[in-house]
Amino acid sequence: MATTANQPYLIRQVDLSDLALIKEILNKKQLDSDSIGMPFMALDQCNQLTAFSSVTICKKNLLSIEITYEAPISDTLSKVFTEKAQSFFEHQLIDLFGSEELLRKGIHRYNNWLNQNRNSKLA
Repeated sequence: MATTANQPYLIRQVDLSDLALIKEILNKKQLDSDSIGMPFMALDQCNQLTAFSSVTICKKNLLSIEITYEAPISDTLSKVFTEKAQSFFEHQLIDLFGSEELLRKGIHRYNNWLNQNRNSKLA
């Protein structure tokens, strides 16, 4: 059953309480292990994490945005979420870190922190 845009939804920044579920979703999907990423925006629909966006470092050291869906959503809602994630990445996330290189370092630090805590509640 696909969700519709008529159901209440919230686009927000990812917070610490989302990380365990995000890690579980990523483990189920077995994404490309050659790239590393950091989630930054979530789509909440009916108080459920429906999708999240991550900034990733690809094989060629390029930054990109990946959207991961936990549940089916409408094309319209998917488009809105993708546009919001892209805009946040371009206009706020890079500025928050200061440069693309500092953002890459932040992504590496996030992954190191996450891997160090694999035996914690986040794992």
